[in-house]
Amino acid sequence: MSDSICLIVEQGAPFKEGDFIPLKRNSMMIAGRKGTNWNPDLCFNNLFVSRKQFAVYQKNHHYYIKDLNSKHGTFLNQKRLTANEATLLNVSDEISLGNDLIRLSVASISDETSDIGPLIHGVVERLTKQELYIDSIKQEFNWQGETFKFSDKEFKCIEFLLQKKDQFVSKEELIQCVWPERIMDVSNEEINSIIYRIRKKTQNVVGIENIRGKGFILSFIGEKMSISL
Repeated sequence: MSDSICLIVEQGAPFKEGDFIPLKRNSMMIAGRKGTNWNPDLCFNNLFVSRKQFAVYQKNHHYYIKDLNSKHGTFLNQKRLTANEATLLNVSDEISLGNDLIRLSVASISDETSDIGPLIHGVVERLTKQELYIDSIKQEFNWQGETFKFSDKEFKCIEFLLQKKDQFVSKEELIQCVWPERIMDVSNEEINSIIYRIRKKTQNVVGIENIRGKGFILSFIGEKMSISL
């Protein structure tokens, strides 16, 4: 595994879907629930989470997860971890706890740009030519009878990338389009988070390539489609 990875929140208060949790090198991170005189590094608001639920740490350039004898257990890829036993973490692994009310996934990050590692596991089948209709009012697009809905920021992002389909879009251009109100203080994590959420929602249709340290290129998985804007 790459020396730099992060956890991405799929679900789990107080975090929002797509939030990034970077993992520090040479440092242990403990996840759990806040208590008297105790505040974990990664804190969840859930009564089914123990004060000390699990730990993630790096050893010999690999990351490991260890359940800290939690009451309701920590699950890796739907399998309950043995308490106090270290288990190797791999990119795309899924961590769940709190009666499955909290779900995290593991992603890789490049040192230079906080790039998300591959999130699409292969191409399902080649797509035939289809029409993609974008609805700016409803903030959604429709492909082959399936509708993909987006939040305001997500829609601004994918609409801009779709308009520049198969063309390079710099991070600066994307920031100016999506965050015009604060173009000077948008972090890489915010950009990666919104790209991650779009990738997840459209993973069998749209591919977004991250050009290291520079920007993005959107293309369709499979054959090209015509687009109605």
